[in-house]
Amino acid sequence: MTMTDGQLPFALRHAIDALMDGVSHGALQDASDHLSSTYRRDAGCSGAIRSSFDRLAYIATRLPATFSATKAALVELRHRCPDVHAKSLLELGAGPATGLWAAREVFSELGCATHVEADRDTVELGRQLLMETGMSEAVTSSWHASDMVAMPSFEGHDLVLMAYVLGELSQDEQRRAISSAWEATREALVIVEPGTSGGSARVLDARAWLINEGGDLVAPCPHSTACPLPATDWCHFAARLNRSKLQRRLKGGTLAFEDEKFSYVVVTRQRSDRCRARVLRRPDRAPRRVSLELCTTDGIRTEEVRRGNSSDYRLAKKVQWGDAWNLSSSE
Repeated sequence: MTMTDGQLPFALRHAIDALMDGVSHGALQDASDHLSSTYRRDAGCSGAIRSSFDRLAYIATRLPATFSATKAALVELRHRCPDVHAKSLLELGAGPATGLWAAREVFSELGCATHVEADRDTVELGRQLLMETGMSEAVTSSWHASDMVAMPSFEGHDLVLMAYVLGELSQDEQRRAISSAWEATREALVIVEPGTSGGSARVLDARAWLINEGGDLVAPCPHSTACPLPATDWCHFAARLNRSKLQRRLKGGTLAFEDEKFSYVVVTRQRSDRCRARVLRRPDRAPRRVSLELCTTDGIRTEEVRRGNSSDYRLAKKVQWGDAWNLSSSE
């Protein structure tokens, strides 16, 4: 999963660059530092957006990361459930419609979307980006400038997405939001959170509630029983994204890429082709062997694949953190 193509669509990258033209770099840097500090505290972006500079800093630095993590989770949904057709999208806590861009990359049939976002200025930025990129011609979007928890219900949509939003809600609000999201789900519900201990805990809570409500767990877990990881550990993965020149300047980085750590869960109304095992860590590669830490239907286990097993060894040399693994062969 670390190898997911994290390159933003060209039209979106161009529109973001245009938004930044003439913006004070100093003010943008201060806003970016503030956002980074907030995300390191696992506080979400609710209290972090204070000004127009904060919104632009979010679009420049956090939108690409959210896009990459969301796309990685949606790619797994597409792979596991090829019969799911996402012609409509409900995006809760939409920001500037980041999830729409990720969903349209994976589900080309997507033709209409509903975005719920409480910050009205962010809604206007989202509309502007959709218009300037031509996305509004490909997908018909409707916006609700409202707190999603305040909305009692939503119309049914094939795909419902909640990305990086649960951390902004109280525990009671999280449960109500997930309940409303599941009620509106016709095909699949995808929840993405930061790859922190707190983000993983929120995903696990959502996972347990949705399974109890009859949802079919698609990914990342190979089972629907309790998470076998110890309390000191948590399930998370990474999506690699390409950094723009502006991102490198604002983050003070020299690398042309970064890895966005995230936790996620995919639940569907229909039965899915769940994997037999999931790679939980970066594979440990040494001469003539690859060691994989796996989550399996029987709990956590380590599998060592040696060169003598030629077919499995070739696959093990290519497998990445977050990929499915079929114990005797990869998928």
